[in-house]
Amino acid sequence: MSPDVSPPPSDSPAEAPDESDALRDARTLRPGSSIVVGVVGGVAGLALLVLAALTEPRSWTLISTVVLALALLWLFVVRPCVVIHAEGIRLVNPLRVVDVTWPAIAEVRSRWALEIVAEGRRYTAWGVPADPGRPRYGRGMLTVGANKVRGKGTTEEPTKSKVEAQAVAAEVEARMSADRKRKDGRTPRIAHQAWDPVSVGLLLAAAAFFVIGTFVV
Repeated sequence: MSPDVSPPPSDSPAEAPDESDALRDARTLRPGSSIVVGVVGGVAGLALLVLAALTEPRSWTLISTVVLALALLWLFVVRPCVVIHAEGIRLVNPLRVVDVTWPAIAEVRSRWALEIVAEGRRYTAWGVPADPGRPRYGRGMLTVGANKVRGKGTTEEPTKSKVEAQAVAAEVEARMSADRKRKDGRTPRIAHQAWDPVSVGLLLAAAAFFVIGTFVV
């Protein structure tokens, strides 16, 4: 009798999707104007900072003010963005980060910026402002959806040069619909908001330096 060479049964569950798989098609969206403003403001701020540091007598008030301004520029202009990936959307705001998966989203809309309603809470994406020249997107609005652009029935794909809440909201709803059609049910329900320690620490450090440079030194 030949020996049994069949492989032993495995106790491990079916292979779970790797976290990198969820991010394989991740796209970071932020308006091109925020990058331009950030670059121009950063170059001007650094030039002023170097000039203030080399000028005698050194003005710590000016130096600390420029440092605080650069920190605020990065936090409120450059940092905010939206990351869309296979399982959901991440809202990167000045001091907090929101992670929401497609099944957890109850509604997506635009007012002054992209808004996500999930698990009874509303989250706003600072990095994706709405175009005031286009109709608002979402239920309860008295205007047509974002895919109706000045009377043309076309759907706009958000790009790096043109990122607006109406177009991103339309893409989010399309991804939600596609996820609902999946039969494997792999996508978890997650709606989580957390403070970003690096951003909070940067703001506190810049504010403390401003107070010391203005009122102490």
